[in-house]
Amino acid sequence: MKKTEIKKKNIIGIRIIAAILMLILVSSAFVFAADENAVKCRSGVLVTPIGDLEAEAPELAARSAAMYSLDMERFVYEKDADKKIDPYSTTKILTCWLALENLDPQETVTISEAATREYENGMTIYLKPGEKIAVIDLIYAAMLASGNDAAYALGEAVAGSESAFADLMNETVKSWGCNDTHFVNANGWKNDEHYTTVRDMAIITAKCLENKQLGEISMEKTHVIPATNMTEARELKNYFRGVMGNTKNLFGGKSGTWDDDDCGAVAGFRRKGLSEVIVVLGDTEKGRPKDVRSLIEFSHDVTPGFAVPAEGSTVETAWIRHGEKTKAALTVDKVTYAYPHNNTAGEITTEVVYNKLEAPLRKGDEVGDFIVYVGDKVVGEHKLIMAEDIETGWLPSYLYISNKVTKMILGVLAAMILLILLLRIINRNRRRKRVALKKKYSGKGTEPRPSGDGSNDSRSSSGNSGRQSAKDKREARKRLREKYRAKH
Repeated sequence: MKKTEIKKKNIIGIRIIAAILMLILVSSAFVFAADENAVKCRSGVLVTPIGDLEAEAPELAARSAAMYSLDMERFVYEKDADKKIDPYSTTKILTCWLALENLDPQETVTISEAATREYENGMTIYLKPGEKIAVIDLIYAAMLASGNDAAYALGEAVAGSESAFADLMNETVKSWGCNDTHFVNANGWKNDEHYTTVRDMAIITAKCLENKQLGEISMEKTHVIPATNMTEARELKNYFRGVMGNTKNLFGGKSGTWDDDDCGAVAGFRRKGLSEVIVVLGDTEKGRPKDVRSLIEFSHDVTPGFAVPAEGSTVETAWIRHGEKTKAALTVDKVTYAYPHNNTAGEITTEVVYNKLEAPLRKGDEVGDFIVYVGDKVVGEHKLIMAEDIETGWLPSYLYISNKVTKMILGVLAAMILLILLLRIINRNRRRKRVALKKKYSGKGTEPRPSGDGSNDSRSSSGNSGRQSAKDKREARKRLREKYRAKH
């Protein structure tokens, strides 16, 4: 075999070994099982779609109900959402919002006689004509104690009269797109011309609760109105909290009641990353809190969004210094529920923050932070944790070479050495065969090499080895030339 052919075979063998090494390295990459429905968000982390607008809704006592997603700015549940219905004292949430928008909360107003007598058969804090009281205390009175007199006084303070204030209320809600609502008073006193729909009331509540101060006021357990020029200090208790009982997850709201079988409520809640408004009208006293709580529980079943990250997935593959494995999976301690406005995973981004990691490390160790964004808004921040144990590695692991890779490198080097030795043995055997072949023909005194005149080559063997010296070869060639000249 020629030397070039042997060299080519050596190169092919080395290439085969290199290909095997690359295959092993690729197959050793991390593989994590994740939900088959998972998709990638903008930063590449797997997220799982959640929520189904066709989910089966709970049975409600309310004649009309709606649930509006503040994140997506859309309705996710409706029951007779466009039916015109009495808003009761939920009207006061708009009254107090307009007061905060148009008045200085610390401003003092003087109570008119009309404010004290117009709705005296309803809820009242017993204001007196000529009493001087701060706007903020009237807002607390209207929101917590549902005082009709306080709401009337606020309307007068803002617009000068109840009718002028009603006009302002109607102009405001129409600018918000609420065309099926009409108000004639500031407190929600029953009137055929005072009506709304749960669809409109959900939008009105959402707009009003954008004022964080109003939301906080509506959730206060109590409030003390300081003594005025005509009345001693008053302590107000929150009627809405008493109606709802369980106020967990609520960040604002207002109840309204005409009688036990004709009442309602509006409420804003946040739960597991979800922010929504619930409106139930035409409800019963017992059914009202149950309906609100049922819709809160139902909200995650029906509202489209994403669980971040997808169950069983990793959020980061981190380098580990001095570890038996130099790459390890990182995950999070909790799932974030994200609700992008357009319900697309591309609106979600994630960020991982951690310092250099060094073995040994244990599964569950907190190593950094995981932050979830919808657009520019942070919707979740949880701990970044180890998804597996990492023991201390061998000396090469200081250079981020894992024990497994070290073994593979040593194995490949050993295989290459064995291949080289094998090729050398094969080549040596071939040389020995060629030598043996020469010996075979030398023993007969001739080699199978024809001469120009048809006679055998006159070369002689050289001693015991059968090899001719250079001198013998020259003399043989000389004799052949002389013999040729003698013939011619």
